[in-house]
Amino acid sequence: MTDFEMMDDCCDKCEMDFYQLIEWLINDIQHLESKVVYLRYSLSKLLPEYDGEMLRCDIFSDLSSIHYDQPAYQRYVSRYCGGHDPVDDAEFNKLLMMLSRGEKSVNL
Repeated sequence: MTDFEMMDDCCDKCEMDFYQLIEWLINDIQHLESKVVYLRYSLSKLLPEYDGEMLRCDIFSDLSSIHYDQPAYQRYVSRYCGGHDPVDDAEFNKLLMMLSRGEKSVNL
């Protein structure tokens, strides 16, 4: 029996385990992104006016991005999320906007 044949026996369970892992990683990424936005806003208030304004303008820059073009992620979105990309979540985006304006805080 080859390694591939052994993998076929647990393929469905392994696939669900991978989807669960991807979901946990997305949650971790979103948690960290919210902290970054909150800390950038907080820092911008401590900087001189011009520098603070520049930081607030770039408050979302260089945040991580999910690899939309990766076949594994596309399969996760298609099969596990019913075609709805969890990264493109309206509630999470609303939270980030509130954090970026200082309307909400996060626990550090």
